[in-house]
Amino acid sequence: MKLARSLHAAVVAASVLPAVLAVAVVAGKEGRLDRWDAAALALATALGSVLAVLVTRSVTRPLREVVRGALEIARGRFGREVPVIARNELGDLAYTFNHMSRELAGYDSENRRLIAALERGYLDTIRSLAAAVDAKDPYTRGHAERVAALSVEIGRALGLGPEALQALEYAGILHDIGKIGTPDAILAKAGALAPAERDLVRDHPRIGAEIVAGVEFLAGAVPAIRSHHERWDGGGYPDRLAGEAIPLVARIVNIADTWDACTSRRPYQEPMSPEAAVAVLEELRGTQTDPAVHDALLRVLRARGAAGPHAPAA
Repeated sequence: MKLARSLHAAVVAASVLPAVLAVAVVAGKEGRLDRWDAAALALATALGSVLAVLVTRSVTRPLREVVRGALEIARGRFGREVPVIARNELGDLAYTFNHMSRELAGYDSENRRLIAALERGYLDTIRSLAAAVDAKDPYTRGHAERVAALSVEIGRALGLGPEALQALEYAGILHDIGKIGTPDAILAKAGALAPAERDLVRDHPRIGAEIVAGVEFLAGAVPAIRSHHERWDGGGYPDRLAGEAIPLVARIVNIADTWDACTSRRPYQEPMSPEAAVAVLEELRGTQTDPAVHDALLRVLRARGAAGPHAPAA
């Protein structure tokens, strides 16, 4: 450190200079420098160097700790404290730094609590909207929560991390949020949809993505909301994505959504047995659904005891 070198040089100079001057005066009077004068000069130099090291350390060590603490705070690790050793201005500096660090930690904790409360409030509002979508059609009541739970299980089976699992939970809950504006008569229609009705229903992924776009903590869910009706073979909607161009979260929600559609009562069908639903999904493997995600679903179903003993091996 530049400060350490400067302090060291200053203390050495302050300690040795008087001895050098004294020896110079004596030598000037006597016309020579005897061995005692030389020894005194060497001793003064040595003592000055030792004193310089001690003084330098007593100043630079606390400052170095404060600098390290400041860097920790700059990285967001509030609450970092430095040891208070000296009972002088440097000790006062360390004490003040520690007080500041504790105050920042308190503010940070409170801010995190408020942000979490805001996120919970917003998510509760979105859950209410999703529940309102489910309530529009008595056949799909509870659908969003079931898709969310199964999506998270599939994500775990694929080894996804906590952030991806959180995105899957949000995406499962909100994947049909775009249906909030779809007329009830269309959602509950038992027969085939007219082309205009089908286009209206197929627009719900885009509308849903727009509803939650801009909400930072839901950013990971937006790709699944928009793309959960895309197909592995490129025949889906709204963007006709294919293969791995479809976000993984969307591929997972797609198969969870399909499983729940097969196994729950709908206007157009009675619920299938788990074995029948597995057979349907086997036919969709590699066309509608990602083969790897399909196999992960089978592992989840076996763990649940829902796939049956004759389900294809993943």
